[in-house]
Amino acid sequence: MKQTTDEQAHAAPLTREEFMQRWKAYKQKKQAYIESLKEYVRNEYKERTGREPESIEVW
Repeated sequence: MKQTTDEQAHAAPLTREEFMQRWKAYKQKKQAYIESLKEYVRNEYKERTGREPESIEVW
């Protein structure tokens, strides 16, 4: 069962290990998303122009 925001506020704080585990999982998901975005942008650019992009910038 998922906790509501109010219940989460009153729950026990995360330990350092739990925080680091969640943070690393977040960073891995973000990196995977960025890679998929780069691949999408490369393919779209190549379809439109017929050339490979020189560089791709993701914020």
